[in-house]
Amino acid sequence: MHTNMTLPEETSPLMRNSRPKNERLPSLFSLARQGAILQNSGSTARDHLANERTYLAWMRTSLALIGASLGLLKWDAVANWAGYLVAILGIVVLIASTQRYFRVMTLLEEGKFEPNVQGIIAIVSTAVCAIISAFVLQHVHQL
Repeated sequence: MHTNMTLPEETSPLMRNSRPKNERLPSLFSLARQGAILQNSGSTARDHLANERTYLAWMRTSLALIGASLGLLKWDAVANWAGYLVAILGIVVLIASTQRYFRVMTLLEEGKFEPNVQGIIAIVSTAVCAIISAFVLQHVHQL
């Protein structure tokens, strides 16, 4: 026979340090020191873990860009400015993804969601500019 045995919220060790639903998340520094235990109602845990996975994917992307910039700086066939440009892009991706991670975390706690329209426009614009620049530079060097 299967029985569902749950502890009352006030005696549960996981919920002892939880906070009311309407209270905002603590600061980044207090989160790093003490951590946070969130009440898992509905899809809270799944949403936060998806946010973490997305952040880690952007972190890998930024580290790959920084690694590629080091390779470009060592390669004599490419101008140094290209390597520095890719390194700056990697750092910008790192900063923007960290900001986005904490923004989404706060919004999830408030029960809200904000589509990343500005981020998508920035990424597409940067990619289009990079492709056009590469074609222009390739054309100039062939003359």
